[in-house]
Amino acid sequence: MITKEKQFLSLSNDLLFKEAFAHPDNRDILIYFLSCFTDFTKEYLESVEIRVEYESVLTKTKSDDSSIRGDVIIKFGNHIVNLEAYSRLDKNSFDKSMLYSMRIYSTQLDRGNTKYNKLESVTQINVVYDVTPKDLLCKEDFEDEFVIISKKTKKEVLSSLFQIKYYRIDFVNQMVYDKNNLQQRWLRFIGAQTAEERKEIARGDELLMAFDKWCEEYVNDERTKKIFADWSDYIAENKGFEKGEALGIQKGSQEKAYNIAQNMLNDNIDLEMIKKYTGLSMKEIKSLA
Repeated sequence: MITKEKQFLSLSNDLLFKEAFAHPDNRDILIYFLSCFTDFTKEYLESVEIRVEYESVLTKTKSDDSSIRGDVIIKFGNHIVNLEAYSRLDKNSFDKSMLYSMRIYSTQLDRGNTKYNKLESVTQINVVYDVTPKDLLCKEDFEDEFVIISKKTKKEVLSSLFQIKYYRIDFVNQMVYDKNNLQQRWLRFIGAQTAEERKEIARGDELLMAFDKWCEEYVNDERTKKIFADWSDYIAENKGFEKGEALGIQKGSQEKAYNIAQNMLNDNIDLEMIKKYTGLSMKEIKSLA
């Protein structure tokens, strides 16, 4: 079901996050983001060729299709940055993140590169809206970084070649907002849950204001709206059925609607959109939340 009303979709939606940052129209936005979350300066990133590899799931028909690469791989100079977003990070997705980063690093050897000391550096950046359990990442800062260390000497191994970084939107939202801290500002912008909130965070920053406008126009394009809705329905339905089977719940129409609504809530979809897509009342939806 597609509404003709203007809709808002938060960038904390992992699909929109990747579609937006990978889009060719947004290379200047991507450079801005990377300059805030890596050690590479804006000047350096503008001076090198930025190559983005991303297979949009919007063109796929099966969520479990092994050909789907659900993240954004950015290559420049002698570096690889893997960009990923999680609406909710749990132990399973945490392990997947670690293993996938290692695979990106190690598969360079498959391309015939046998000079181990010449391998490209790999940095994985994960933007996370919510973390369960809470002690999965650092509880004292919105940024957490993982590198390989020696168990005996405690010294870092491959520290300049292999890094996995997590940035927590839920933690930043609890902090006193410092708009001059660009990482804080970016994370609040990504996590904004209303159009008004996102516009206010972007105010005064030309690139963020332009990005906000692009996202608004993109999610309200009729073709994009249909593809997003169809994909969300497919994912929600399949997740709902899996959950229902695990709990022994009968797959009736009401249970299906509840399952779809619950998964849309987990992905931080606007309540009005959930109401329109599922047919549930606002009271029923809020009870699930």
